[in-house]
Amino acid sequence: MRRYLQAGCFLCALAFAPQAHADDPRSAEALARFNEGLALADSGKLEEARLKFLQSISVFKAASTLYNLASVEVKLGHDVEAIEHYRAFLQVAETDPRITDQQRERTKRAVEDLLRKVGQIDIRAPQGATLSIDGKPLHGAPTEPVVVPPGRHTVVASWNGTARSTVVEPHAGEVAKASFDSPEATPFTAPPVEGERSSWSTTRIVTVSALAAVAITGGVLSLVFRGNAEDNVDAAKARLQGRSCLGITGPNCTAARELMDERDTNLTLSTVSLVGGAAVLAGAVAASIYWPRSTERSTAQLVPVGSVGYGGISVVGRF
Repeated sequence: MRRYLQAGCFLCALAFAPQAHADDPRSAEALARFNEGLALADSGKLEEARLKFLQSISVFKAASTLYNLASVEVKLGHDVEAIEHYRAFLQVAETDPRITDQQRERTKRAVEDLLRKVGQIDIRAPQGATLSIDGKPLHGAPTEPVVVPPGRHTVVASWNGTARSTVVEPHAGEVAKASFDSPEATPFTAPPVEGERSSWSTTRIVTVSALAAVAITGGVLSLVFRGNAEDNVDAAKARLQGRSCLGITGPNCTAARELMDERDTNLTLSTVSLVGGAAVLAGAVAASIYWPRSTERSTAQLVPVGSVGYGGISVVGRF
């Protein structure tokens, strides 16, 4: 199997190829996505290669895939994610006899280099506390400083029915401390969860109001056009004065026919306005009910994975 990325920063694919078995569709699927990632990396399509490697590890966490994913992320500037995947590679490498000490040391040096470019937060909290950084939950109590992009971050800890927050701002290569062991941490009020009432945002109010206004306008126009249609009928009757125009082409009959054509047009416009207004009204109701409760952006991606006997969707990215 070929090497990939002319820069030569990756390990040989053959040495770390996932062990796929013919009777294991999950492993086969992981290997297929891994090979697609290699081909994309060879052609310089790093974002596409990263997505394929993410698809692969969502099915089977092979050491080779983790390493190559981290290497692609380094090239793309995703330093925090690269550290996470390099460390995951080292965990898998502990039990993989195909990985040499030299390769482990090379990875550790790569992590050390990346740590100089990111910030870290050393969190000290009571045992059993639930932690989050910038709204992203942490799984369990971290045993080492948490890697974050340099800059300002809000750390929240919840325990015994209370929640406290503190703001830290680690610079590149620095470790900031977030301590909750003292009463100095700021009390924190959690945002409303799903199912709780929350105030409407300005965007939500404007959107729902605009849709409601359009819906009302559609209803009014429907009534106006229908009224015009009735006026057309009355005017035509006044022209004919009870006479029939069957076979007659006089001026009164011609005018009556034109009025009836206008009536048909007005009836059509009335129906279109009514249906359009009803559709917009339904949109206003849907917006008022299903408007997202949070405006926080997510970089998550839905990643389809599938093969014979196996299929599904994986969610990858940052939340």
